[in-house]
Amino acid sequence: MRFSLVLFAGFLLGVTQADAQSIGSIQGTGTEAKAGTYTIEAVVTGVYKGLKPAGFYVQDETAAADGNPATSDALFVVQPDPTVAVGDRVRLTGAVREDGAAPSFTQAVLLDPQVTVLASGQALPAFVLLQNAAFSARDLERYEGMLVQFAAPLMVTDNYSLKQRGELTVSAQGLTYQPTQLIDPNDDPATGTSSAGTRNLAAVNAYQDANDDRSLILDDGSSANNPTPTPYLDPQTGTVRVGSTVSNLRGILGYGFSKWRLQPLAGTQAPFVRSPRPLAPPTFGPLSLKLASFNVLNYFNGDGAGGGFPTARGAKTPADFARQRSKIIAALSQMNADVVGLTEIENDGNGANSAIQDLLNGLNQVLGANTYALVNDGDDAKQLNNTDQIRNAIIYKPAAVTPLGPALIATVTGVFERPPLAQVFISQRRGRTDTLGFVVNHFKSKGSGSGADADQKDGQGGSNARRKTQATALVAFINQTVIPAGAARVVSAGDYNANCEEDPLDIMRAAGLVPAAPPTSGSYVYRGLTGSLDHAVVTPNLVGFVDVQKWHINAAEPAMLEYDQAGEATDSSTPFRSSDHDPVLIGVNFGGIQNAAPARGATRLFAYPSGAAGPVAFSLAVPASAERISLDVSLPQGARLLMLQGPPALLQAGLDGYTAHLPPGIYLLKLRGKGFQQTQRVMKE
Repeated sequence: MRFSLVLFAGFLLGVTQADAQSIGSIQGTGTEAKAGTYTIEAVVTGVYKGLKPAGFYVQDETAAADGNPATSDALFVVQPDPTVAVGDRVRLTGAVREDGAAPSFTQAVLLDPQVTVLASGQALPAFVLLQNAAFSARDLERYEGMLVQFAAPLMVTDNYSLKQRGELTVSAQGLTYQPTQLIDPNDDPATGTSSAGTRNLAAVNAYQDANDDRSLILDDGSSANNPTPTPYLDPQTGTVRVGSTVSNLRGILGYGFSKWRLQPLAGTQAPFVRSPRPLAPPTFGPLSLKLASFNVLNYFNGDGAGGGFPTARGAKTPADFARQRSKIIAALSQMNADVVGLTEIENDGNGANSAIQDLLNGLNQVLGANTYALVNDGDDAKQLNNTDQIRNAIIYKPAAVTPLGPALIATVTGVFERPPLAQVFISQRRGRTDTLGFVVNHFKSKGSGSGADADQKDGQGGSNARRKTQATALVAFINQTVIPAGAARVVSAGDYNANCEEDPLDIMRAAGLVPAAPPTSGSYVYRGLTGSLDHAVVTPNLVGFVDVQKWHINAAEPAMLEYDQAGEATDSSTPFRSSDHDPVLIGVNFGGIQNAAPARGATRLFAYPSGAAGPVAFSLAVPASAERISLDVSLPQGARLLMLQGPPALLQAGLDGYTAHLPPGIYLLKLRGKGFQQTQRVMKE
């Protein structure tokens, strides 16, 4: 009956399909549609009553389109209460606009439509297939408003706006890293020792442009704040993690708030996000000791007697603190490290009611009395030389290590807000005495600074000058205080507030210290960019005796799962989103690291730098005529660590095994053979 009536209505109006204009001719090949009043006939592909403005998308049927692949065949029709349905073929007359003002917001829209439904249940136009490798946000104007589908899975790179706006940022070509995680502002190639100048700044900016160009928003088809239920949560894990994948993604390509965004389709075509979690901490081979550093997200326990809430930086209520405490203890107990460096714990001394004693009590209640003890920094009220409300702290297992001498605190004034804290330990797990110095750090954050500390727009954020000063002072502290106190080897861990290729890490490399982690091992996500603010930096005599891995329980998780946002819905039994930083785990074997060989077909060695699509397995680049080569492996700054000789195929096949004892990071491979000599860079994960 509906079909007959709408046909009759069309007959009475005296209109024919010949009067209609193709949408492609209206959209044109420029960045804006041609303004004017038009009549079109097209198929409704999506109805979105919850958008602001509300309306529906229409697209030319294939036979009626202009046939020009450079023009979009679709429009958004603004209608406050749309009455059409997906699959309706409609005749529309209205004014087309595309400008920055409402209700267009730089999307082509048809306003004040006169709508006639000509038929229902029509087949939708074919989806445009977007190839991930060739995807470019700069090239999407030709698909504005159209049905699109991606040829391969997309990766979630940001979940910050998921709860408030129902949005995810997704990338067609893998994770988007902080540029300074991989690109050095002043060294090319990266992983150098320069810590001044911006001669490589163009590469930093180009990397960020590439990040933007392979990204878009996966919207939820609504402009509602705090949509209920929160969309896209994995029904198995209840989360959407950075690094999750969205397979068979299809939808309508819209535009709004200065970004391309994919509006979802309904029913079986709705996007599905798969988001598994790492249920257990990373494993190591045989170890003498396991160390860790962990940012505990402003762990403040009030007055220690149930009052004192809201706290200055941490929990606002006793109930919130109980949730935070439970998650932090769950994380620490599962890490089960012999020594743990803590950052962002309340700076209120070591007394019975202090935050560090409260955490220690809770941890020992779970793992057994006296499992952990604290390194006493000598003050029951406040850490010495500390000007902040938070501090660094160290806890340890007396069954595994014994402190050698007192705690060591950097005494230089005017440099650190939170001075490095160190302790030299004697291992209890070997026949001979092995000593190890452990330092925990928390450098100045990136969020503020003036004068020389203002953001220099070089990718390193605010207060970089201060962090450089702190890195220099840390090197002096290690060399002049920690090592003379009896530390044969030193691990310096914590929150450096600097990504892998930034100046503070360059300063430590220049001093001979070794950052022992690859750039692809992130620990923090900010504005959709993955980076590593948390590091384990070791003295060079630990190379071959240490392995470093990060337990990705926090940074990839949405902030809405934190105790202070989730409230009563907090899952207090799990470690996930117990902090905003991932913990760093450091395995030490004083007899030499004995990592298990990777599974057949797997590798820990990748070409460096990696491309936008992610790490590529490393392969030796040698002339086909080479029958035998010499291969030297060294740190980017340092002596040769390994020398190999033999046929290229044999060396390639055994390279993972030959380098199994080396910590994660960047290495130089110097190849020599008859008539050739070259250098390659390899990243070990």
